[in-house]
Amino acid sequence: MRNLKYHFNKVFSVILILFLIMIFNISAVSAFSDYEKDVADRLYKDLNQKYRITEFREGSLEYETLKTLEKNIIKEKFKNEEFKAHHVDDKKINAYYIGAGNIMLFEGLLQKLNTEDQLAGLIAHEMGHAVEEHLTEDLERNLGLSLLNILFNHFTDNEYQTMTNVAQNLIANGYSRDQEQESDIYAVDLMLRSGYDPQGLIELMQIFKKNSNNFKLLEFTQTHPIPQSRIDYLKEYIAQKKSKTTGEKNTESNDTSLNLPVKVDSANFENSLISFSYPSDWEIKEERVLKREVRFRYQLQAEKLKAEIFLEDLSSKTFMETGRKQFNYAAIEAEENGYQVSKRVIKDDKLDIYQLQLNRNQQVELKYFINQKGRQQLLRLSFELASTNNIQPQKQIENLIDSIKFK
Repeated sequence: MRNLKYHFNKVFSVILILFLIMIFNISAVSAFSDYEKDVADRLYKDLNQKYRITEFREGSLEYETLKTLEKNIIKEKFKNEEFKAHHVDDKKINAYYIGAGNIMLFEGLLQKLNTEDQLAGLIAHEMGHAVEEHLTEDLERNLGLSLLNILFNHFTDNEYQTMTNVAQNLIANGYSRDQEQESDIYAVDLMLRSGYDPQGLIELMQIFKKNSNNFKLLEFTQTHPIPQSRIDYLKEYIAQKKSKTTGEKNTESNDTSLNLPVKVDSANFENSLISFSYPSDWEIKEERVLKREVRFRYQLQAEKLKAEIFLEDLSSKTFMETGRKQFNYAAIEAEENGYQVSKRVIKDDKLDIYQLQLNRNQQVELKYFINQKGRQQLLRLSFELASTNNIQPQKQIENLIDSIKFK
């Protein structure tokens, strides 16, 4: 009996190791899963029955623009993936991503473009849906696909047809507004890295808005909603990115607060807006506030840790106006900067708590985005740890997060 148990444990261990190796190998082969490739192939065949479709070839402006953008993808998973742009010979004003790196560009839309930057904005946006894995995300959500399904492609023909139907519905009705915003943000970053002016993306939106009464635009605006707020947040985001590249100037503030240690009782902190507890050997200092929407800012310092805490009022924002959006953007930006990113949503009855863990070169950062449900007062906490092996500081951080109370 004891020998049987020993052999069972040994066999189980071998199977587990093989399973993990298979996961690693499968994930390393391609950013596009076999089921996404199959769905893309089915969608392409369906479209090819309705329209005359040809792939843009080397030497065409569309091909060269795509390849320039492709060279500047920095998300590790997609660095070596090939994207393809397809010409759809139809006067409809539309474009969409069908999966596995395939972007469909309709002739009616291409005729409306005036500059190469506008074309780059269009292609970069559709590439954003690919790199942010929106099609996979929606298929998983709509079909309840499991990790094992995705890794080993355990699907029947009926299940593949169902996936194709879901994907067709997604294309017909469009991605969510959050996904569209993620793709817009990704497009701006990719264009800047590739030498294109992201103003072309705004011009593209304005072209659509100007022609919004055109019945041929109906299909595009159903799948790519273009409210004024979308143009506004793009303008704001582009201005932010350009100010970073040209060097931000330090602004003076009327705030006269000094960098003096905050008086706290033991390991408890409290002000008029929040309270929390923290280890008594951590030092906390108030920092000067330079932006009107920031209510307070503090620095925390310990032997193997440094941190920043600040509270921001988001009520006046039309762009990045929720904790969730700030969380998603921070994840995108971190990936673009070469970090390995882990996202986590922490369940809480009263608070929305989003956590990012960023890893690079044996260093780890923990970022938290916290707000009361339904409120636009966002508490942001950022912790830098000296090593990924320091379990104690991470536990202390968790305890601090658990103790946060809004007033």
